[in-house]
Amino acid sequence: MSLLDTELEYSFRNNDLLELSLTHKSYSKHNNERLEYLGDSLLNFAIADSIYLKFTDLSEGKMTQFRASLVSREVLNEIGKERGLQKFIKVGKGEILEGNSILGNTLEALVGAIYLDGGFDNAIKAINSLFLERINQLETSTDLKDAKSKLQEYLQKTRGTLPVYHMLTEGEKKVNKKFTVSCDLNNSDLQVLAQGETRKKAEIEAAQIMLEKLKEKDEQTD
Repeated sequence: MSLLDTELEYSFRNNDLLELSLTHKSYSKHNNERLEYLGDSLLNFAIADSIYLKFTDLSEGKMTQFRASLVSREVLNEIGKERGLQKFIKVGKGEILEGNSILGNTLEALVGAIYLDGGFDNAIKAINSLFLERINQLETSTDLKDAKSKLQEYLQKTRGTLPVYHMLTEGEKKVNKKFTVSCDLNNSDLQVLAQGETRKKAEIEAAQIMLEKLKEKDEQTD
């Protein structure tokens, strides 16, 4: 059993399938994108099943929120890094594994490869192992909405409007690349700026700053 097999708690019989799952499109036209598609579907099902069985009285909306949080790009990248996938992925010259979704996408591809190599039960077993700790940490009271969702709800409740996000700059460097976005309110001169490793992270950071400013402003008005 290889080091990667140990991390996945699964031993591949078809090493060609394993190698394909670790091959990024920047490295070869024969890459892991199709396996990624398969693994994504398996992940969504397995996580949904685990949440359904763990929380017997949880509403559909809350279960959907839990599932979305667990299969997010950020979490998939984190798990990929924890399992050391960065040591095995084949990428093209100049490609990096920071500030993108390559680690998480490769994790999905590996799940798809396990399914093809060992069948449905082995794929579900591997997923449960990968996500066990995070699933166990979920509580029914946990609020997993990100700042963008919270800001939208707050604005709809207090002002009947929605925030608008604009991409201002996209860093040119491959390493430590930063995105700068603005968050604006319609019919208002209120604007905040924020940066992040991805556009999504920058928007979430901007939303958090805007939400804090609005709440502070509203508290002073009351």
